[in-house]
Amino acid sequence: MSLVSGDTLSNDIAWSNNVATATHAWGNCDWYSGASRSLSVTVQAYGTATQTATDHAKQEFDKSKADAAKLAEKPDGLGWTYTPPVAADHGDAAYSLAGSRTGRSDSRYVHMHIRQGPWLISIRSWGEERNDKLPSEAKLRRGADQVAEVFTAEMAKDPSTVVPSDSGLCGAISAADVTSAFFPSVAEVGSSGDADDTTCTWQIRDRVGQTDGVVQIGGYCGLGVIQRGDITPRCGDLRIYVDNLGDRDYRNRKTLFDNEAEAYAKSAPVKHLTGLGDRAFAVADRVHVLAGEYLIQLTYDGTNTGGGIRDAPGYKEPDLDEAALRKSLIRIATIFVSGLSAHG
Repeated sequence: MSLVSGDTLSNDIAWSNNVATATHAWGNCDWYSGASRSLSVTVQAYGTATQTATDHAKQEFDKSKADAAKLAEKPDGLGWTYTPPVAADHGDAAYSLAGSRTGRSDSRYVHMHIRQGPWLISIRSWGEERNDKLPSEAKLRRGADQVAEVFTAEMAKDPSTVVPSDSGLCGAISAADVTSAFFPSVAEVGSSGDADDTTCTWQIRDRVGQTDGVVQIGGYCGLGVIQRGDITPRCGDLRIYVDNLGDRDYRNRKTLFDNEAEAYAKSAPVKHLTGLGDRAFAVADRVHVLAGEYLIQLTYDGTNTGGGIRDAPGYKEPDLDEAALRKSLIRIATIFVSGLSAHG
């Protein structure tokens, strides 16, 4: 990232994507983690049965710009002051506003909103006071402009070329695969990793529909809307950890894997699996696979049964069915291993 020096904008990046549908796609990237500068970019497109995504983007963009103008006239009462929205030369239409707060820790940010066809792009360039210095509004605005150029060019491509995806090892399995293995409720996908060891994480949660006359709020299961106290969703995190054994010869890889299975067998029953990679076993809530140069561990932390509306007939508290979980992990492992060759 060339917008600021490496000691001010962290290299720690987190990203997430929702499962794209015919009417909704969403993605977010954050660069943060304790640095004096942070950057957040969100892209989304969604329509309804009666409104195209492009028409919806126009409506939401105009509404947000009007709200920004009101905010500049009357601050939010939390110590922030805002500039009036300023037109920007990006996409089909764009504007930005700046917010500043003084106090125990001075902060300033520039928030840029862009409409690009059916896409709404939100870019927030943030600066905290460090060494008695606060990034200027002009500097934050330049950074937001640079990021906007990149994202508007990308989102201007044909929509089929910008479907959320991951070209690394995590891309060996799709959100649809995760959905089919657990329950049809996967709402968001996240991933992180490095060159040799990769941890792929899928946040799995029930989709909960809007209840008439009730305000829906976010909860433990992430960005999905739930009514806390009335609706209890199943949810959890599926993690796939991949260790690239690299140049170790195949015999040593097998010995390493067998030793790992023996170590687990001292505290829990180990079930050796056939037809999955070169070697595989399941133990408790884990599945381990040796596939060529990759040592793969799959785990799930959460619930996979029950949930829903508390007062509904037959309601059961969310719980974990270990037998069903094992089947899910084995199915995921099979798909993941078969997809490694295309994404390794």
